[in-house]
Amino acid sequence: MTGSGAKTSHVKERQAEHHVFSELLKLGLLPYWSGGGCIRVNTSAGCRLELRAVPSAEAGNGRCFTVADFQPRPELFFLSVEFDGEVLAQVWVLPSIAFYEYSDDGKGGQQELSLDVQRERYSGKTFREYNSIFRNRWDPIIQFDYLRKYMLPMNAPGFQRAWEDFEDILMLMEFSELRDRDRESGEPFEPADPAADYGQPLIELSPRAQKDLGSIPSDDRDEVQEAIRSLADNPHPSGSIGLQGKPGNYRVRRIP
Repeated sequence: MTGSGAKTSHVKERQAEHHVFSELLKLGLLPYWSGGGCIRVNTSAGCRLELRAVPSAEAGNGRCFTVADFQPRPELFFLSVEFDGEVLAQVWVLPSIAFYEYSDDGKGGQQELSLDVQRERYSGKTFREYNSIFRNRWDPIIQFDYLRKYMLPMNAPGFQRAWEDFEDILMLMEFSELRDRDRESGEPFEPADPAADYGQPLIELSPRAQKDLGSIPSDDRDEVQEAIRSLADNPHPSGSIGLQGKPGNYRVRRIP
């Protein structure tokens, strides 16, 4: 890239770096600059994290993040800063292993992660839709010492299961936050048989949960409703209810 395009890219790189540095300070961390434009953070347990700010670029199929070839490891993060035109929109906090797993080989040995391309591995969705758990979520850095046991190197025994658990934890965090935002607009949940004596108070389902419940085939709805009722133990449960699965194999569980 040459001329004004290179200048614009350089400006966005500096904007992305300074935004990340500022956000880390707001979160109570003590970042410091390292060589090559990297930002480092030391955790309370003595781990040294390497953070690289990466601005988004506009591609023919949406926005993407591109980084030079790298060796993924738990201590390396890509703070992928998305720009909407000239405006900084949000940050995708991506462990380097996640970036590696979800990106594609690009030109010149680079790795490219597209936000807006629909892919079969995302169940026909885009990365933006499928992996919203990484959007503006700084927990993997803030809570690195705790989450480290789930963020194993790719060649470690049990890697796949540990990373599935890691993403599940981030998903539960997202569900909990959505519950808090939806709480005031929630609707009382009534069991399929209002006359039944469950001995439990009512709980609330968010509009999103109501919609999900309504999409379940009627033959399976009683089973799911009963499972939801069985999890309620007070009018304002400390957690929310997660519903996963498909007909004949639904899973309902409390999300703390």
